[in-house]
Amino acid sequence: MTSKTGTVNNVIQVKRTDFEVFDALRLDSQDSADISELSSSPPGPYQQDTYVAKSEDKLKPPPKLPPHLLQVLLNKDTGVSCDPTLLPEPNHVMLNHLYALSIKDGVMVLSATHRYKKKYVTTLLYKPV
Repeated sequence: MTSKTGTVNNVIQVKRTDFEVFDALRLDSQDSADISELSSSPPGPYQQDTYVAKSEDKLKPPPKLPPHLLQVLLNKDTGVSCDPTLLPEPNHVMLNHLYALSIKDGVMVLSATHRYKKKYVTTLLYKPV
């Protein structure tokens, strides 16, 4: 539509019949919601069983540690050509795990390695015991 000054204005006219589509969609979504509520749950009774520890479960040793978690970065030897202050690149399974080294000289050492893009950061915590 062009005004008297010659500028072009956009005019949107909304009629009552335009809302019939939205009413139909709303009714369809209500009908499908009613059907999906009935069909989404499998038939049968539901209950919550409590777990009771058996005496033989209490006597079992804890599960073995996966062998790839036994590789601690702090205990690995670095090559002669490498800078001794740099650690080797960690395996992907070593990331985001907390490692505790044996207590030596009254000091406990904890370490965790995280990755950011292509860089690795190992944080060490020294705690006198």
